[in-house]
Amino acid sequence: MDNLKEILATPKQIGLLLGAGVSKACGLPNIEDITKKVRAGITNAKFNELLDDKDTVENILNKTQQLKVLLKSGKVINTLKEQDIVNIEKTIKQTIFNELSIEKDTDNFYKLVLWLNFINRDYEKEIYTLNYDLLVEKALEKASLPYFSGFIGNVKPFFITDSVDDFNGVYVKQSWVKLWKLHGSLNFVKDTEDKIYIDNKETSSENLLIYPSMDKYLSSRKAPYISYLDRFRKYLVDKEKIVFVLGYSFGDDHINEVIVNGLNNNHRLSVITFAFDNETYKKGIELLGDYPNFSIYTDKIKFSNRRESAFDSPLNIGDFNNFITLIDEITFAKPAVIDPKTSPAP
Repeated sequence: MDNLKEILATPKQIGLLLGAGVSKACGLPNIEDITKKVRAGITNAKFNELLDDKDTVENILNKTQQLKVLLKSGKVINTLKEQDIVNIEKTIKQTIFNELSIEKDTDNFYKLVLWLNFINRDYEKEIYTLNYDLLVEKALEKASLPYFSGFIGNVKPFFITDSVDDFNGVYVKQSWVKLWKLHGSLNFVKDTEDKIYIDNKETSSENLLIYPSMDKYLSSRKAPYISYLDRFRKYLVDKEKIVFVLGYSFGDDHINEVIVNGLNNNHRLSVITFAFDNETYKKGIELLGDYPNFSIYTDKIKFSNRRESAFDSPLNIGDFNNFITLIDEITFAKPAVIDPKTSPAP
């Protein structure tokens, strides 16, 4: 525990990879929760016949993408036409938008970004998130920390691909926090001309640009997802750094491949993961356990330097809220005030 506390308290270059578990800890639904809502909202029986019991919302959106391509020429599959699939996809996106637009307390995210800013000091400050919600953005603005996500402008900020590839401070200062939303965002919108921009006034999900589907891998290189993924790949293979993985259950093969590539090609990279449950803990070891610069912590146990051992912690450090409690205690704890009346004389 002391070694982990030292890492968390010592200024160094640290990046963050955030998964659904961190938003879940703050009261927002995860993929499993959203999948249940999405399934309940799909009333087309013929489409439901094409779904498997294990299909998540990502799998379901994959199928809508595939069907739209197949039905474009006027074909009919299981009595389904292209417009049926378009309507179903709109329903799914609206459900996601409604579920993740709920206002939640950002206090723990606020503490997280303050810690990241403190611990990195003059180093690059990078946050990679798989979540569509706006909790990180709200926390950064609450902390008055400038951040950049590849969009430039004021009325309708538009996406510039080259800005994501900028590691030299050409577009914005290196001291700014860089926020890369690997699966898109609730405020990313694509218009009829395929121009991508940020719209914080949007109340409809019709043009919502989120990537829980195969579209994220088929989109042109102008799309944020490909640019963000390239950024993540380059970030991991360069310089000495630690990447903390919070709330991620290793469910995205493309993200996993980028992490493996980073560990293979940068021996100065350390990946430290915090797993909420034993299933995630085992997945992490199965995927990355052969690397000596990989560590994973969960309730009472840890795996580090290719071996498992007990971890002395009163709380499950894999719970995002407990992780925040720890960094809050060791980074921002106020020094004890000594009462001169009760302190011993020198």
